[in-house]
Amino acid sequence: MRGMKAFGIAAGALLLASCGGGGGGSGGSVVSPLPGSQAQGLYQGTNNYGYALTSVILENGNFYNITSGGGQALTVDFGNVAAVNYLLTGTSSEYTVTTNALLTAGILVGQYLPQGAMTATIEYNVTNIFLAQYTSFSSNYLTSYTTPATLAALAGTYAAPYMYGQPTTTFAINASGAITGTSPNCAISGSATPRASGMNVYDVTLTLTGANCIPAGVGTATGVAFMDTPNGVNTLYVVTFNSAGTAGFVWLAPKQ
Repeated sequence: MRGMKAFGIAAGALLLASCGGGGGGSGGSVVSPLPGSQAQGLYQGTNNYGYALTSVILENGNFYNITSGGGQALTVDFGNVAAVNYLLTGTSSEYTVTTNALLTAGILVGQYLPQGAMTATIEYNVTNIFLAQYTSFSSNYLTSYTTPATLAALAGTYAAPYMYGQPTTTFAINASGAITGTSPNCAISGSATPRASGMNVYDVTLTLTGANCIPAGVGTATGVAFMDTPNGVNTLYVVTFNSAGTAGFVWLAPKQ
């Protein structure tokens, strides 16, 4: 989901009309950089290639941008951002679901309105002006972020192929947050817990067991999960990576 361009990212052309409120303080005051907390939230939009984008920026500045098409996750950009005076800056890596491959050493710049619109560009291979790869996106804040996560809301069965043409992957999540399921050639076990932030995000641990699991090489992975309703369908998004950061389980599936 990337393109090619000469080196150099501009923060974009989103004009911010005078924004009173939100964080307090006078219009000309300097805000100390915070680890993404000013921009935290769930967001939904599209990237410059027309793929659907669903994002979460956590209270600690960690972020996950999931691109999807046809109901399957395609890539996820993830890293950490700082937010100051409506500007975002940070570092990023990109994981491609279909190839189970990781691209690292990216930079992110963008603009945001607290609980409003966000635009950003992520660029990789920044040391080579001829091979710089980039993705840009625009999205809007989802008010569902501030609905506290509960295990009662999460409990249920979720099912969808992990990738195109593969058998269905299933999750069953019980009222205690225990996860059991199957993926191609795999048994899945794990747990989900409402994140301590009190927002609509869950901390997740998964273990994939099987000699020929798809995706391969994951073992035990940790990350986050959250719910969104694209096209009015309750959908679970899961983003987890192993401790080495070399393989992940990134999946989205409607609630059955």
